[in-house]
This record gives sequence, structure tokens and C-alpha cells, in this order.
Amino acid sequence: MSHAHDILRRIAQHGVLDVPEVAALLSTGLDGFVSRWERETLPFLAAGGSELRFVEGPNGRGKTHFLQVLETHAQRAGFVTARVGTQTKPFAALQDTYRQIALAMTVISPGNNGDAGLDHLLAGLNANQLATFQQAARDNPGYRNLIATYARRVQAGQLDQPVTHDLRALLMHDTNRRVTFGELFRLERHLPRPLGKLGKRNAAVWLRSLLTLPRQLGFKGLVVLFDETGADLHLRPEPVRIRQQHMANLRNLADHLATGGISACSVVYATTNDFIQMALEDYPAMWQRVARLEQISTFAEPPRNPRAVWCRLDELTEPSPAKAEFFLTLGGKLLALGCEAGVSEARLASTRKSLPGRSDESSRNITQGAVRQFIKQLATEILRKD
Repeated sequence: MSHAHDILRRIAQHGVLDVPEVAALLSTGLDGFVSRWERETLPFLAAGGSELRFVEGPNGRGKTHFLQVLETHAQRAGFVTARVGTQTKPFAALQDTYRQIALAMTVISPGNNGDAGLDHLLAGLNANQLATFQQAARDNPGYRNLIATYARRVQAGQLDQPVTHDLRALLMHDTNRRVTFGELFRLERHLPRPLGKLGKRNAAVWLRSLLTLPRQLGFKGLVVLFDETGADLHLRPEPVRIRQQHMANLRNLADHLATGGISACSVVYATTNDFIQMALEDYPAMWQRVARLEQISTFAEPPRNPRAVWCRLDELTEPSPAKAEFFLTLGGKLLALGCEAGVSEARLASTRKSLPGRSDESSRNITQGAVRQFIKQLATEILRKD
């Protein structure tokens, strides 16, 4: 079975895949935004800048797909990425923020084939990258020593030794492994001092060190992608103080990015509109940092502003799913995938003929999950004709 045929079969079943390369292949309507992002934002980050962006869309609109597209293009440009999924609440505490990003950090390089995790990233470093890091990292010596020591031990083939496991637990904030410095230095007297350990008091410093780490290692920078993390806070009987803590930690991150305290880093947070309403009610300080304040009438279409901190996904998509052209383009990409999968032109002809009518109907009946349903149905029809 060809790779293209396997992709068609899986999207016919699920409508979406958690495969960034497939998202980039089928991406529709984002060419203009991605072009600007590659032309303006990524070079700005590589020069030491920082950016924060909230992208709003209802469930099923394609926010995960959008993040996957950004992830793919950032990796191709030489950035480290970290996409944190929907089932986490990384802003419940800054220690959680650190751990979730550390677990998700990914780089495509000769020394790393895409395995996620800060530990895998460090295992692929070369001597020049490590030397560059030790010269650049001056603000947090305990963290600097931890990074350098772990990387050297892995590169020396000492991965399975207890000391290396302890260092990894400190590095990844693995609370399932208890590490005491007394025992650690008893096992290995020559470890550098100080060595750091993440806690509540130093969590903010460690998080900033993590977010600036890729550039200090010689990469272009870091792109962090939060996929509706904590978006269900309003659906659960959580105390207000818990929601406020979530907002406070996110606000602190926003402030550090806005003031240049974290260099060469972009944070993109995909969420539903409920989030901004929850911020307004529970933590206005967060709402003030992201809210759009254009004065428009209740029924007016909001102005397109792809550079706004808070924007709708539809503002970044041209043509939008409300236009038949969107589905015609997307359908054409699925048909091209069918050709690559070995489906003959004769067998694809009837699907191609029905595509304009199907596209017009989908654009006039935009509901939650409409794009996903279109993909599933068209992929199923292509395979049925195979």
C-alpha cells in the first residue's frame, strides 16, 4: 500500500490526522498567512524577537490543523517546535508549563529524527553546539550545568547509568523519580556544581531558560504551540482561584514575551471564544492583554487583522470555508492525493465532476466540523472508486 493511499484511507476514517506533514500537504486558505509568517515572523524570531498570538475558532474549525501547518514550516526553517496537546493544563503551575514544553520539544536534524523531548534534542547535539551554549547561558548556572552534563553523558554512551537517569529526571521534571543531591554526588563526585532542581520558587527562571535554550544551542529559536490547553476550565466545577491561577501564569508568560524577556520565541495559543470570556470574568488582567477593542456594531464583520494578538482563524484563511472556492481547492488536493495513490483518472472523473456542487453545498452549510466531514466523505468516495 502506497503512502498516499494510506493517508487517504486514514483521513476517510477520521477526517484529520495528527501528522503535521499531512496537514501542510492539505492546507487550504492559509497560503497568504504562512507566507507572511515565513517572510516576517520567523526572521524576526531568528534575530532575537518574540511573538505571542491567540487564534480563536469553534470546535472542529481546524485549529489543530493550523498549528500543525505552523509546526511543519517552522521545523523546515530550522526552529525547534513544541506542540502541547488538548488534554493538558500546562498553566496550572509554571512547573507544569516547563514540563509540558520540555516533553514536546522537537527538532528535525541529522542527530534527531523527530523524537519529542528535550532529552532527545540534547542527545543530538554536537560539540560546537554545546560549547556555544556554555558561552551563551550565564543567567542560570545550575540549569546550564545540568544541560551540559546530561548532554555529555549521553554522547559518551552513559545513557543507562543511574546518574544519567537522575539527571534526566531533574531535566524533565520527572516527579516519579526521587532525586537527592546527596546521593547524586555520592555516585558521581565529579559532577559540576551547582546543579539545578526545578521548584515553585525558581519555576519562572527555569521556564525562561527553557524557552531561550534552542537559540543558545545554535538553532533559529523556539515555536511553542498550545492546542486548547485548559480550554475546558469553564466546563468543569473548578474553583475560581484555579482558573485565576491558570490565567495569572499565562499572563506572566505574555508579559515576558511582550517586554523582550524571552528571545527568539513564538507562542501560539489556539482556543475557543469561551476563553476570552472566561478571562474577562475571572482575570481581567489577562483579558486586557489580548482583547480586540475595535468598535464595531453587533452584526458587522470584524476587520481582518492577521497581526493582532487575538484573531479568529477565519481572519487568517483566504478563501474562507464560507466560500465554495475553499472546498474546490481542498477537493483538488485530495484528488491529487488519489492520483498519487494510484487511482486512475477514469475512476476519479465522476468525483471531480461532482466536486463543484459538493463544494457549493459545504460552503453554504458551514457547521461545526463541516471541513472534517467534507474531507472524510470525499476521501471515502475516492477510495470507493479505486
